[in-house]
Order: sequence, then structure tokens, then C-alpha cells
Amino acid sequence: MQGQASAQATAAADVVTTFGAFFLYPGRHLLLKDDEPVTIGSRALDILIALTERAGELVTKDELIARAWPNAIVEESNLRAQIALLRKVLGDDQAAARFIAAVPSRGYRFIAPLSHSQVENRADATAAPNNLPRQLTRPIGRDEAIKVVEGRFHRSRLVTIVGPGGIGKTTVAISVAEQMSSSYKHGLCFLDLAPLTNSQLLPSILASELRLPETSGDPTASLITYFREKRLLLVLDSCELVLGATALLAETLLREAAQINILATSREALRVEGESVYRLPPLEMPPLTAGLTAADALEFPAIRLFVERATSSGSEYRFDDDEAPLVTHICRQLDGIALAIELAAGRVEAFGTRGIAELLNDHLRLLTGGRRTALPRHQTLAAMIDWSYGALPEGERTVLRRLAVFAGDFGREAAHALAEDIECDVSTQLAHLVAKSLVAADARGKVARYRLLDTTRAYVLHKLREKGEFDGVMRRLANYLCDALERSHEEVEALSSDEWLLRYGPHINNVRFVLDWAYADSGDVEIGSAVTVAAIPLWYQLSLVDECLTSVRRALLGIDPGERRDEHARQIMQLYRALGLAQAFKVGFAPQAPAAFGKALEISEQLGDVDAQAEALWGLWFAQVGMGEYRASLRNAERFLTLAQSGLDRFIGDRMLSMTLFCMGDFRGSRRHADLMLAHDVSVEAASASSVRFRFGQSVSARIQPAQLLWMQGFPDQAIRAVEAAVEAARVSGHAISLCEALARWSCPVLVHIGELAAADAAITELLDLAKMNALGPWEVFGRCWKAALLIQRGLSESGVPLLRNGLAELRQVKLFTLYNVRFLGFLADGLSSLGQHAEALALVEEAISASEEKEELWCVAELRRLKGDILRRGGGGMESAEQCFLQSIDLARRQDALSWELRATISLAQLTRDRGDPASARQLLAAVYERFTEGFDTADMRAARALFAETS
Repeated sequence: MQGQASAQATAAADVVTTFGAFFLYPGRHLLLKDDEPVTIGSRALDILIALTERAGELVTKDELIARAWPNAIVEESNLRAQIALLRKVLGDDQAAARFIAAVPSRGYRFIAPLSHSQVENRADATAAPNNLPRQLTRPIGRDEAIKVVEGRFHRSRLVTIVGPGGIGKTTVAISVAEQMSSSYKHGLCFLDLAPLTNSQLLPSILASELRLPETSGDPTASLITYFREKRLLLVLDSCELVLGATALLAETLLREAAQINILATSREALRVEGESVYRLPPLEMPPLTAGLTAADALEFPAIRLFVERATSSGSEYRFDDDEAPLVTHICRQLDGIALAIELAAGRVEAFGTRGIAELLNDHLRLLTGGRRTALPRHQTLAAMIDWSYGALPEGERTVLRRLAVFAGDFGREAAHALAEDIECDVSTQLAHLVAKSLVAADARGKVARYRLLDTTRAYVLHKLREKGEFDGVMRRLANYLCDALERSHEEVEALSSDEWLLRYGPHINNVRFVLDWAYADSGDVEIGSAVTVAAIPLWYQLSLVDECLTSVRRALLGIDPGERRDEHARQIMQLYRALGLAQAFKVGFAPQAPAAFGKALEISEQLGDVDAQAEALWGLWFAQVGMGEYRASLRNAERFLTLAQSGLDRFIGDRMLSMTLFCMGDFRGSRRHADLMLAHDVSVEAASASSVRFRFGQSVSARIQPAQLLWMQGFPDQAIRAVEAAVEAARVSGHAISLCEALARWSCPVLVHIGELAAADAAITELLDLAKMNALGPWEVFGRCWKAALLIQRGLSESGVPLLRNGLAELRQVKLFTLYNVRFLGFLADGLSSLGQHAEALALVEEAISASEEKEELWCVAELRRLKGDILRRGGGGMESAEQCFLQSIDLARRQDALSWELRATISLAQLTRDRGDPASARQLLAAVYERFTEGFDTADMRAARALFAETS
């Protein structure tokens, strides 16, 4: 049926009517001007289509009103208003009409020349993003509502459809969005909020639906950045459970993103400034009059909906004059609520209309004490669900109760896991529930997914608690999640990131639901702890670092401090490992991170678990490198390598040693371990997602880590290639943190040092945009620091110095990777000196040298000593002192095998020697270093060397 509808829509869209600069696609209800969609109401567009269909002919007022307002009586002034709007859109002048001419007292005529043609349908190629759920049946009786809601957008950017549950708010919203889709260049985004119980997660859920990488903080800033340049319709469905959060987010987005519109559905208004509220009425029903015929009754949409659903269910039901009063009674008892009418119609085959009316009456009388109007409308829907639930066989009822614990969609395997103890065929029961509209099925993917309607789920959860089954089923759900997530650990390397997240990402809502139960008064903290441990890889794959940190802390606090704590030692160890990593990325490398990894190491040693010890040692090393504790990190890297039991661990161990030795300025040792790292064949070894040392792509780190080392040792071309390959691998991984790290810690410094300033600018811009979009504050600070360094390198110190000064202050606060702090101090000193502030510049560079030597962070101390010499030269501090700094820099660079640092220091010394009047010696000094290079002759330093050769010739 859906395929036929699509085919018909495609065929209709192939006809285009052309006049002036306009292209009218009647089948798609779309008007373009110069290939851009024209914003126009549906009624005005209906009138335009009617006029162009009979171009040159008189179309009467009555005909146009019937076309734009079918089955409605309206004043002629409404038609005049739509004609005026249409003329305004077309740029027509009533005094000298080009397109639409009025025939006084009679109607209107389309007078412009036009042509009709068949065009190749390019919908697939040009369609904007659109994730609207597909409606398999046409909405009945909602034409007027759809047009009214659509019209509201002419004067308001936020329209909320309000009404009781089941009345058809979602159906109308989807239909409105479909009608308006052509007006939004960047498409539509539909977000179902029904499964959401924690309002704080709303921005994260929206960011996930938009395929924005998840962040550790509030992603609202990322959403603002995404929406700011978009012309897009955002549809927020079922807002009632998170009303406050929805209102806040809607108000923020509308204020910050001027081109988006929002269509919301809720049981009550959002109460946001500028909101236009449309209260969706019940489906219209016949009045209570005698002698109602079937023909008369079918004029009302509530009756048409009931009859269409009853006859389409496969029954032999016939609607005639005898049935008309009975069906009218049923629809009135259901208050014209579309969902309730559909549920009732679906039971005609089982009970007949008279049986439905009797059951319905009994339940209504039971719930209201004979006064149905005494209860709110949503309880009328509850009565319908209660009746529908009571009509189920016991097996189906039991399965439905089990399914109610799923927060969102689920698969057939999950349904079996929760109902495997029931003596029935779960698949058959599930199929019956789908057929009876109590479970919705989505079979568009390779495997069908199921979900309960939110009103049905709320009702059945209540029944589950009434039966005293809730805790037992929640334990089953927890066990299922632990098993499923354990399998996910094994598949994290076998599947692509997208496939893995498609398969296991939906479990996140169930994890949240189980943990909320487990840590409630009647829950089970032991189960909560087990699910928390199982979910750690899922949180990291989704980049939900903040949620992981909160959950891990809660689990640790919930573990009994008594004797039984020893029984959970392995679980506690895993929680501490996750705590250390989450703290590192949430609050930076403060003492809490190494303390957590230290506790995990202590427990792993008590357990005698070598692999777990390696895990904890990796974490300690990771935190210590970040905090600049290089001697301690070196010891832990060496301990890790002694424990390595696989080629993959030896690969990681050599990477750890290479990194630490690089920071300490031992470039020969760093290169030796980098070569060993790259020599390991780990392509056939699978990593476990439960291991934190495998949490972030090691292949990306392995490619990029030697890049800066290659530049320092005199291989800039190889360094550039390593950077490009690694950054591309990080992009392909789709992991925002990995890409930020690659850009901030390796790509930006290599490009800035080599002098590829345009490429550096592009990398810094990408880093800043990515960090801002994903609310990754520490990397955004990194980006600003590199931006400032780039400005100083370009001679724009007036802008670069204050930016870098502020950035350094922030960098010290976030405590994330102190490796570049001293280098940034060097850039700042260089910038200050170029502005004539030599005394402060000298003090800063001396502070950087002292800090480097104290912490054994010697990777750039040769460059810092060269900078000190340059500052002394500029500030008149004495040629001898400057020369001494240059000689110290050259000596240290040679001992470190840092040919690029040596070249820089030699250029500075040669310039000093030239200025003393000895160009021959200057040339000789420079040639001895220049001739040792085999590549990179177009870098900034090599060009400077050649310029100095020319000056001293």
C-alpha cells in the first residue's frame, strides 16, 4: 500500500507547469521560483493549481472556494484574502495584472502564458533530510485541522497541537510536516519524546537524532551551532512528560536560530513566548437524533474512521442504517478520540458492535460511577485500553505486561528474553498484539522493531505493578541487558561504528530505566552495579562521558561497605577504572583520576589478574602523562610492558613508552619504541570494548604519535603525511574526542612548527568548530591557544598575545594534557617581545625553561633557549648572552637528535654572526646543518635558511 502511494506521488510529481520564473508541481504541492521553494499556504496553492489547470478560462468563486475549503462554508472575504496573498507571492499588481485577473462578481482567470511538461523525477537526488514516520493510512477528518495548523506558521514560529492522549495529535503533526516539507531547505527532524523520562537528557536525545556526536556536557550549545544556519522544521512529539525542558529548549533554539520553526504536540501548552496553541478537537460525530441513516452518519469523520478500520481488518463487517446509531453511540462514548475509536473498530470481528458497546458501557460505568463527564478525557482513553486489555487471552496479557518495561523500541529476541518462562509461543503472542494495535511494529529495516504506544505502556506498567510482577520483570530486563551488552563487547571491533550503534545504541533507554529502578527504594543495587559495569562501553561508544561518570559514582556509593564488598571486588575494580577515565575527560587530569586508577590497580593485584593490572597501569600512565608526571608515567609504562601478554598489549606498551620519552626529550628512545610499535602486527587481534586501554582507537594514535617526532628529527614531509593519514582515520572513526585529540595535540603543532600556516588555520578552525559543536570545552581551549600561536607566527601579536594569555589561564584550569603549556609560554614570550615588552617576555621564557627542567619535560627546551636568545637580542640584553643561549640550544638539540630545533637555533646564531660582520662564518655554520636534511626543503625554516645563504653570499 505504501509502495503504491509512493509510486503515485512520484508519477504526479513528474508534471511541471511553468510560467514566468515559477515552476509549479501540482502533484508535490510545490511552487519553486528560480529553483528555490516559495513559502505559500496550502489554500493559496490549491487556488493557484485550480487556476492553472484551466488557464485562460473563468474559474468561479464558488469553484475556488470548494477547491480550497472542501466541505466547509466560508465567507467570500476568505477567498479574496487568499487571492491577495497569492498575488503578493507572485509579485502581481492588481492594477496591471500579469498572472491573475479578476472577473468582477464572477471569479478569476489565469492570464499568463504557461506550459506543461514531463520532467525526470529528481526527488531522491534533491530531497532534504526527513525522518518523519511513515503513515500507512490516510488521516480521516483532519483536513481542516491540518490547514489551520499550517496557516499558523504564517504568524508564529512555534505551533503546539494540544489535546488528550490518543486524539490524533501526532497524525496531524506528521501530515502538516509533510505538507510543509517543500518550504524547508534543510528538511525536517522528528523527535518522539514519549520514551523520555529524564528531562535533562532532552538536548542529548535531540543531538543524537541529528547524528551529532554525543558529548560529556550539555549539548545545547552544539544544537544552537547546528540550527543557526538551517531553515528546518523541528517536530517535537509527545512533550507532556518533559514539558519544562521542552519549553526551555524550544525558547532557546527559536531565540538563537532565526530560520527554524517548531511544531510540537502535547497534552498541555508549552507556555513559551510567541507560541500559537491549537487545541485539536475530537473527531466530529453525528448529533443525538432519531432516524440517523448510514449515509448521514458517514458524513462525520468519527464514523468514517470506525467503519474504515473495521472493514480493513479483514472482517465481513457491513455498515448499514441499523448499525449507524450503535456505531455513533460507541464513538460518542469514546469522546471522538481517534486512537480509542481505532482500538474499538479493531475488535469488531471478535465481539461485534453490540458486544463492544456493552463491554465499553460496563467499564465506563465502573470507572465513573455513572457520571462519565466527571473524569478528564485521558481517563476515557484509559477505559478504552482497560477494555482492550481485558479482552486479551491470558497469554497475550502476560506478554504485554512483560513488554511494558521496554523504554522505547525492542526486538523479537528481547521480547523472548523477558517472556521465556511463559508456556506459550512468544512470537505468536507478539504477532497477535501487533495485529490488535497494542504493539506497533516497524518493519522498514532488515529486522522488525516493536514498541508500545506511550498510553498503552503507561497503563500496562500500572497493571504490572498491580500484579506484583514489576520487580521480577525488571530483573529479567537487567539480566537481558547484561547478556546483550556482553555480546556487544565482542563485536565492537568486528562491526563498523554505525552498525554497532544501530544494533546496541537503542539499549541506552533500557539501561537508564533499569538503573532508575535499581537505585530506587524497592530496587536492587547489586543488579544496578552489574548493569552499570555492562553499560560502560555503551556510554563511551555514545560519548556519554557525563552520564557514565554519574552512574559509576552512584554504583560505587551503592556497594555495601561490609564483608560482602569483597565478593564484588572485580566489579568494584571495573567501576574504578571507568571512574578514572570519566573523571579525566570530565574534570581534567586532577588527582582524582590517578587515585581511581590506583585503587583499580590495588584490587587487580589482590585478585592476581594480570590483564586487569595492565588496564589499571594504562590508566595511571594516561593520567600521569596528562598531569606532566613523566618519571612516574615512565615507570608505569615499563611495568605495563613487562605484563604484556599479547602483541596488541606490546604494541600499546611501546606506544606508552614512546609517548613518555618524547615528552622527556629522549627522541632517540621515543623513535626506537615508535618503530617497535609500528612493527607489531595487531591486525588479527581483537580488542575488548570492556578494556579502557582500547576505548579510543589505537590505530589513530599509532599513526599520529610519530608525526611531531618525525618533524623534530628532520623529516617534515613524512610528518605531514602521518598527520594527514591519522586525521583522516579519526574522521572516519566518527569519534569526536579522537578527532579533537588528533587535531589539538598533533596536527596543529606539526603544521604550525613546519610553517604550513594556511593548513594550520584550517585544522584549528575544524578543531574549534568540532569542540564547540560537541561541547568539548578542554579541546576548545586548546584550539584557542593554537589560534593565538598562529596569529603570533603571522606577525599579528596585538591580537594573539591577549588571546593566548587568556587561553593559558583556562588551560591550567581544565588540566587536560599539560604537554603544550610550556610551548605556549614560549609563543607568548615571542609575541610579547615582538611588541617591545622584552622584560616580561624574558621572565616568561625563563619560567618556561625552569618548569621544563623541573618536570623533566624537555621536548621543547632547546627551542625555549633559542627564544630566550632572540629576546635578549631584540631587547639589547647583550650579544654574548644571546650567543650563549643559541649555543646551549644547538648542543641540546644535537644530543636529543632534534635536527629541526638545531636548524632553528643555527639560523638565529648565523644571523647574530652576520650582524657582527662575519657573513662567511655565518654561512659555514648554517651549511653544516642544512646539508643534513634530505626532505622538507619548502618548509618555512628551510626557506629562511636559503634566504640567509643569499644574504651572506
